[in-house]
Amino acid sequence: MEETEEGHSCPIDVTPSMITGLLEVLRLWKGRMDLNQLAREVGMEPGLLLRVAEVGKLLGLLEFVDGDLVLTKAGESYTRRSSSGKLGMLRELVPNIEPFRSVIGLLERNRSPMTVSEINEHLKVCTDDEQLETFKTFLIDWLVATGILEYSGEEETFRLKRRRARGQVSSGAS
Repeated sequence: MEETEEGHSCPIDVTPSMITGLLEVLRLWKGRMDLNQLAREVGMEPGLLLRVAEVGKLLGLLEFVDGDLVLTKAGESYTRRSSSGKLGMLRELVPNIEPFRSVIGLLERNRSPMTVSEINEHLKVCTDDEQLETFKTFLIDWLVATGILEYSGEEETFRLKRRRARGQVSSGAS
């Protein structure tokens, strides 16, 4: 996927399930639907629907054509996948957009677990405690669910998930 334009970022009130729901509805409508008609159809406030659609566009799963939302080939592929297949596809796509790219980069540079407050100190995503809690849920929904990050509820910290190299055999020692 191409890198996003500077300044475009995933709003913290948009979840992967919102993206999935939008794409599934579009698929039912033959992959194309007017934004206002779609808002009425799904009963979603148009502003929120537009934010969800923008994230779908950033992920390369849909595009805007003459006022309509249109599934891309990647979006069509996404809707045909199982739940684990959808998570795998998101795992490949989300590191390319903000704020995910910055969170991942920060944790790579820091090399130790960080709280949501520490992440926010660096990235300045939130301005109050309520937003901070929403940001924590956002990171769990997008980056923990896709297997990019791990979250320790006990310590309330995030860290990059360790990945074994392909073909590597676990020694059994942890």
